Amino acid sequence: MKTLLRKLSCFIRHERGASIAELAILVPILVLLLAAVCDFGRFFQQYTTLAKSTRTAARYLSNHSFPDNQAAARNLVVCGKLSCAGGDELVPGISTANVCIESTGSPKIQTVTVSLPRTGGQGACAQPFNYRPFFDIGALLGTGLTFRPAISPSVTMYYMIEQ
Repeated sequence: MKTLLRKLSCFIRHERGASIAELAILVPILVLLLAAVCDFGRFFQQYTTLAKSTRTAARYLSNHSFPDNQAAARNLVVCGKLSCAGGDELVPGISTANVCIESTGSPKIQTVTVSLPRTGGQGACAQPFNYRPFFDIGALLGTGLTFRPAISPSVTMYYMIEQ
């Protein structure tokens, strides 16, 4: 009985497997944190890219003929250049159908607005653009949690051409 108690107390005092057990507990939490940080970073990078491209398109339209250059402005938002070929998109999954271009003033144009709408509208503003996450955190957690917010920057500029 004494030997059994001595071996049992010796077994309790040894900590050889404790670090592996701690690692097994912490690794899933660290992987989830890494996935969340990566997805938030990608979201803000895509939002910043699209905000700058909508500003560039609005600036372009404010200094060029409005009705004639709407397609070029849409290409500026999607590809960052005046003519766009497939696969040149600044953000994966965006298309010219996501870009909404509006003007105020009639018959003289006063302002030009280039935006990505938050919700579906009518005509040229029918398709909102939602962020597509790289990691599906909801599936990793086994829940229905999804991170797919709408990316919807909007820029309005005064129309500079005299009509």
